[in-house]
Amino acid sequence: MLTETQPQKRGPKPQGFVDLKVAVTPELSAMLDQIARSTGISKATLVRDALSRYGEALGYLPEGTAASVIPTRTRRLGNVPSNRKE
Repeated sequence: MLTETQPQKRGPKPQGFVDLKVAVTPELSAMLDQIARSTGISKATLVRDALSRYGEALGYLPEGTAASVIPTRTRRLGNVPSNRKE
């Protein structure tokens, strides 16, 4: 997954990106929130990575597409991974 590289600081949206708005179940939303909080990687990056991997697996995207997704940090301050037990 995206833990191999450190997330980049948030900046302007890269050119060539298209906004995508989607409704998800409360369970998926909670899962995305939990992963974003624990990793510090933005939910948008998590979704892009998952969609790229799915597209690769189905043969719609060339191999290595998911590896080119650049992680971005979450927007909220304080969502930095820590060794603290909750």
